[in-house]
Amino acid sequence: MVKKAEEIRVREHRLRLSLRLKTQEEIYEFIHDGGLVSALGGNELPSFISAILGRPWKPLAKGFTGWNDWWSIKISGQSVARVSGAIERREDILTARIFRRTKTFVSKELWPTLDTIVKHHQDRAVKGRTFSDLELNLLETIETERSIRTDRLRKQLRLEGKVNNYRFHRALTNLESYALIIGAEDPHPERHLHANIWQTWNTRTNKGMGRAGLSYTDALGKLLEKTIDACVLAREDQVGKWFQWSTGMEAVKEGVLKEGLVVRAGSFLMTPRVIGK
Repeated sequence: MVKKAEEIRVREHRLRLSLRLKTQEEIYEFIHDGGLVSALGGNELPSFISAILGRPWKPLAKGFTGWNDWWSIKISGQSVARVSGAIERREDILTARIFRRTKTFVSKELWPTLDTIVKHHQDRAVKGRTFSDLELNLLETIETERSIRTDRLRKQLRLEGKVNNYRFHRALTNLESYALIIGAEDPHPERHLHANIWQTWNTRTNKGMGRAGLSYTDALGKLLEKTIDACVLAREDQVGKWFQWSTGMEAVKEGVLKEGLVVRAGSFLMTPRVIGK
């Protein structure tokens, strides 16, 4: 069954040259089909970069050096970087770091489920024990401004200068990993190359947000089910490392297994679609 799942994964993740994505429309469809898609790769989710290359990809070097094998590729006449930025600004896709704290495209189909999880962490008591003072200040500032670029956010919080780089970006990443803030690349960055524009989850999703009507635990289960479905298969011992909200996830995992929404095969978890194909 694992071998069958791996074959399905190769096909659905477009990991053959003959299956690679060639147009922007194909990319949008790929993201909506997966629900969750890694912006780069190197993890269990379908990968935007791997799918346009038609082979598994993960960075072999730090920084931009590791991007050399795809940086020059054109999609519908545009660079991959420009296409990626356009995806981030779409009304039906957003970018967060909810999976392994890495940049992940999230289809609008999953927003109602994720909304329940975000609302849980927006609760005053939960926020107080989860986030640092700096993170709470960042969140409050972004909420007040509704939309603010990275450099202006740093200036407003008096966090300019290299000495504050680590603290500032770590705080942003932590908030992103809970989807409390959503970033999208500024299409007109002036001198600030690759500057993000930040919004809170509520601001970013206020148009067309449907309510899932789920409890927090049910939302965790739904997201886990959808994530494993996107991955097709994954090592069970890695699942606990996927999300920041690790508390209670073991019980959630056992719940989706019991309901047959996810199946176990040895040391792997996989989508039940494998059995039916």
